[in-house]
Amino acid sequence: MTAISLSRPFVDDVAAASNVTVTVARTLDQVEALRAAWTSLPITDIDSDIDYFMTVVRHATQVVSPYVVHIRRDDGADLMAVARLENLPVPFRFGYHVFGSATLRAIVVTFGGVLGAKSPNDEALVLKCLMSALDSGEASLLLMRNVDARSTLHAATVAAVGWARRTHAQPSSPRWISSIPDSLERFLETRSAKTRQTLRRQDRQLAAKYGDRLRLHLWDRPEDISDICRNIENVAAKTYQRGLGVGFTGDPMQVALIEMGLKQGWHRTWMLFLDERPIAFWNGFAYAGTFAIGTPGFDPEYTGDSVGRFTMMRMVEDLCADPEITQLDFGHGDAEYKSAFGRQAMIETDELLAARRPWPMLVVFAVSALSFANGQARRFVENSKWGRRLKAAWRQRLAKAD
Repeated sequence: MTAISLSRPFVDDVAAASNVTVTVARTLDQVEALRAAWTSLPITDIDSDIDYFMTVVRHATQVVSPYVVHIRRDDGADLMAVARLENLPVPFRFGYHVFGSATLRAIVVTFGGVLGAKSPNDEALVLKCLMSALDSGEASLLLMRNVDARSTLHAATVAAVGWARRTHAQPSSPRWISSIPDSLERFLETRSAKTRQTLRRQDRQLAAKYGDRLRLHLWDRPEDISDICRNIENVAAKTYQRGLGVGFTGDPMQVALIEMGLKQGWHRTWMLFLDERPIAFWNGFAYAGTFAIGTPGFDPEYTGDSVGRFTMMRMVEDLCADPEITQLDFGHGDAEYKSAFGRQAMIETDELLAARRPWPMLVVFAVSALSFANGQARRFVENSKWGRRLKAAWRQRLAKAD
C-alpha cells in the first residue's frame, strides 16, 4: 500500500489534531489486508461491505483498481473512504435520451463509503485525502454517489472545491424506507383503509382469474443462481427499465453479486409464475437489518392484474416473518409504490468534482448545464397532465422497442 504521512491536517478546524498516516489500497490483496480495520468500522450500506466491494472490483468492466483510503490517527479513531478508480462514462443526457458521453478517470466513492466519520472535521479530512488523487493527476473526477443533501458530508463535499470545479443543479431524489413489523397485517396498519381494501380486492381478483395457475417461488440458496438469472431475464427483457438500460441485464458483475449474496445468505428473489411462465419478480439483499430491493420487474402483458404488487406483498410477508429484518429500503426514485409504502428517510444527490484542469472542468460544466435543462423539463412533466402522459408513453415505447 502507498503510505502518505500528513504532518498537519488540511482544514483549520482539524489543524490542531494529531498527525495522521494515510494508506491507499490499490490492489485486492492490499484491500484484503485492511479487512480487520474495515470490519471494525460501522457499515450501513452493503455497497461498502468489503466482500461486496471486492466482487464489484473483480467483475465491473469500468473499474481500474480499488482506491480505498485508510486514515490512521494517533488517537486510534480510524477513518476509511471506500472507493474505486474507474474509467467513468459521463453521459450527456436530456430526458431519456443520451446524445453523447465522455469517459474520464475518476475516483468513485461507494454508497455510504465514508466510514468512521463522527464530525464535519472527519469528513473534511476524508475529502481532502480523496482530492489528492485529482491534484496529483491520478484521476480527473471525484464522484460522491447518493449523498444525503442535508448532511454535513454533502456540505463538506461542496466546500472541497471552488464553484467552477463542481456540478450544479444536480437532481435530488428521496430515499424511501419502511419499517418491517412482525406481520403483514401490522405492516398495512399504517396505510389507509381504502388502500387495504384495494389490496385485498386485487388479491381476490387475481385468485379468481388464475387460481392454481399461479405459483410463487422464493430462491435464496447458492444452487439457485442459474434459475434466478434465467427467469429474471425472461421478465426483465420485457420491461421499460431494460429500455432505459437499468435493472437486470445479466452482465458478469450482476451475476457475480447475486452469487456472492446467495453464498453469504444475503440475496433473495421472489418469482411469480403463471403456468410455469415467469411474470413478475422482486429481489434484493438483506444486510445489517435492512432488506434493500433491487429493480423489480413484471411482464407488461399483466399490468392490469397487478402481478408486481401481488409479488411485492408476498415478499413483505416473508420479510415480516424474519426477526433479523427491521426495515425495507425501497431505494430512491418516484415509483408510486415507494411513496405508498415508505417514508422519506433522506434526500439524495450525486456530486461530481473536477480536477483543476480544462477538460474535466468543461465536462462538469456540460453536466451542470444539462442538469439545469432537465430540471426545468422535469418540473413541466410533474406539473402537467400532458407531461405525465408523455412520460408514460415514452416508457411504453422503450419497453416495446427492446
